[in-house]
Amino acid sequence: MNYPEERQLFTIKDFSRACGVSRTSLIRMEECGFLTPYRTDPDTGYRYYDAHNAAEVGQFQLLQTLGLPRGEIADLYFQKKDAGEFLQKQREQLTRMQRIIEELELRSDSSRQLVFSFMDLPETVCFCRTADIASPLESERFFYTTHEQCIREGYRLQGTEPMFGLREDDFRFRDISKPGSTKTSACIPVVYAGDGDTDEDPNLITFPAVHAFSALAHGEYSIITELCTKFWQEIEARKIQPAGPARFIGLVAPYTGRHIEQDRFCYRLVVPVGPDESL
Repeated sequence: MNYPEERQLFTIKDFSRACGVSRTSLIRMEECGFLTPYRTDPDTGYRYYDAHNAAEVGQFQLLQTLGLPRGEIADLYFQKKDAGEFLQKQREQLTRMQRIIEELELRSDSSRQLVFSFMDLPETVCFCRTADIASPLESERFFYTTHEQCIREGYRLQGTEPMFGLREDDFRFRDISKPGSTKTSACIPVVYAGDGDTDEDPNLITFPAVHAFSALAHGEYSIITELCTKFWQEIEARKIQPAGPARFIGLVAPYTGRHIEQDRFCYRLVVPVGPDESL
């Protein structure tokens, strides 16, 4: 890099003021190996900083917004450790935040009722039960008793992932008010503390991480038929090839949001697709 041979140096007082951080913070950045003053007076120990140091402090502050401790910031920034695991966790967090924002935006804007998008779903271990379900009310009760059983049997809930349902007809129905039962599974995400193999527990199913096509809608129960119908119409129009069973998520439904007005319920229907599918 082409830096001037003579540069202005700043005392720690002026430098900390300019960067908006305390002297103590600058010393701690130095102690963890992230920041090195341009010059340190060998006799007095006074530190002097240049504009390059200010840019380094900015990088530190940016990485701090991820909630990382100082030592880990230095290790990642200077690539002293493999960043793979950290980056994967951040991608999952970013995906989760994108989902939350999308859901809240939809519920806050009454002019929008249906939104299509592609999204990534993380690997999820679920406590699952299956039964023949004939109505939305029966489905709500079924999810409640499944959730209740999951807690009663000592599983630890994975609260950051939503519960979802599976149906043998992949939610390709015309009208949820019509009579007739369909085999339905209630899936409650849990934290699995085992060795990675859930086969030994008949209650648990591991759903792998997938890329998925999503339809997000809000409204009363009556919107569900429209959601499912338009979802599969959109898949056919885009010539998308499903790569797994569809999942129905009652994000803010009577069971999950019993104090929310009915016209502000929020539902998402997703189906796994190939990794190359995109908008």
